[in-house]
Amino acid sequence: MINKRFSFVILGCLLLAASAAHSQPPFGRDAPAMPFIARQPQVRPGISLDQAIQRIRRETGGRILSADTIRNGGGVTYRIKVLLPDGRVKVFHVDGRG
Repeated sequence: MINKRFSFVILGCLLLAASAAHSQPPFGRDAPAMPFIARQPQVRPGISLDQAIQRIRRETGGRILSADTIRNGGGVTYRIKVLLPDGRVKVFHVDGRG
């Protein structure tokens, strides 16, 4: 009698463990494809690096030597180095917000 009861307890534990393991979501290669949710950069009104370069070129009449994007606290500043027509080199900082 005790062996039968013990067998039923063991069988119940095994069934419980099997159902718990089956209810867990799969992981690794067996996992279903989940959509990748990434934080997308917010599109804000402003100007691009190319637009900033064109603006500085138009305003100075100079030759662009270099242009870099500087990210600062969620904003963008463009650093543009220009060779001016008189031979001087000047660095301009353009706010990416326009």
